[in-house]
Amino acid sequence: MAGKSKSKLDWWHSINQVMVMFGVGLGFGIYGPSLMDLAEIYSSPPRDIALMNSARAIGMFLGSCTGGFFYNFMNDQILTLIFLIIYGAGTVVTPLLPSIWYLHVCGFVAGTSFGIAHIGAQVRLVKVWSDKSASAIQAFHSAYGVGSMIGPFFVAPFLSLKDDEDIMRETQLHIPYAAFGLLYAMVAGSMIAAYLYDPATIKKTKVEDEHKDDPAGKRSETFLMVLLFIYLCMCVNSEHTFGTFISVYAINSPDLEFSRSEAAYIAGIYWSTFTCGRLISIFLAALFDLQQLLVLSHSLVIGGSAMLIVWRSSEVCAWIGSGIMGLGLSSMYGAASGLVFEYVRIRHSYVGAILAAACLGLAISAHAVPPFIGTWPMFLQYYMGVGNVLNTLVLVVMFLALRGRSKLTAKKEEAQEMSRESVVA
Repeated sequence: MAGKSKSKLDWWHSINQVMVMFGVGLGFGIYGPSLMDLAEIYSSPPRDIALMNSARAIGMFLGSCTGGFFYNFMNDQILTLIFLIIYGAGTVVTPLLPSIWYLHVCGFVAGTSFGIAHIGAQVRLVKVWSDKSASAIQAFHSAYGVGSMIGPFFVAPFLSLKDDEDIMRETQLHIPYAAFGLLYAMVAGSMIAAYLYDPATIKKTKVEDEHKDDPAGKRSETFLMVLLFIYLCMCVNSEHTFGTFISVYAINSPDLEFSRSEAAYIAGIYWSTFTCGRLISIFLAALFDLQQLLVLSHSLVIGGSAMLIVWRSSEVCAWIGSGIMGLGLSSMYGAASGLVFEYVRIRHSYVGAILAAACLGLAISAHAVPPFIGTWPMFLQYYMGVGNVLNTLVLVVMFLALRGRSKLTAKKEEAQEMSRESVVA
């Protein structure tokens, strides 16, 4: 295939993978603002509805662990397409199921499908773009943020509206969920067309590591990965806890008493700054090193938590603080992973650990806050504040563990220089 034609095909495949992540972001973005309406639809307390996130996280973990096995035997395009369709169907029926137990099962199945599709999409992007894969992966995750940002604004007009006990507008959640189903169908159609034009699959390659780590270096590397696991778990927990429950907090807080539409918009502000922060961090990484970027991020989240706690009765501070939280949390996951992998050679087991950390963080978010937020809304802000301080301490330990280690790029350049000197000799 000619280079120009191949380049267009690469773009087509890549856009399909990015749109998959965009659709997933939409699903996550609307779930928090629609939590109260879903609780009424299923005649269950919001805490039980929030457990769907836990079921989805367990499914994601299972899919991430087992997905690689399926890709060894099936075309990656077909497998990703199948599980995208399953995930899309699971999202569309969210407000239409007969009971809450079906909702939890649906969340588990959708999470498993996403975990498997996520592997295929990322592997294809890395293989297609090779030396430019970092930018491709950044676009992949930014698409999730864009979807999460748009979701709350799109769903807000379809939420129920109440004045005291009087229902002024019935919920119409089936409309936005059906619209997202149409988007999934369009992405699936594009993937089918791309497959019919080029049915090639991504072949697995074997790379032998010629540099064996000494025992002390291996222990140090393992310690770093444990720190990264804890850090990323807390990051994802903070991202989804705040994004899911800021709407519930704004509605139940006696100092704020937002309407459901207003609460959806404050969630939209959070996801908007979260997405913008991810995009801006691409350029900040060129101006600051990753440690400086992480220090800036933690300063923002601690400042945002302080604002939301100290000025809890101010609506203006609620809007501003939510925006600051989104901006601060946005770059932590990518910056911390990038920092550690500047010093540690990436392995399949390490990628699995990162995915497991994300799934665990998502599962915790569904259990820690829901039992308290209905009767004690400020619990959310105290939970976030303590979590931000603890994660900052983990980051400090990570910085200390990296002291004295050489970056992999420096080692590679040193080896290349020694090779050149030996050739000259």
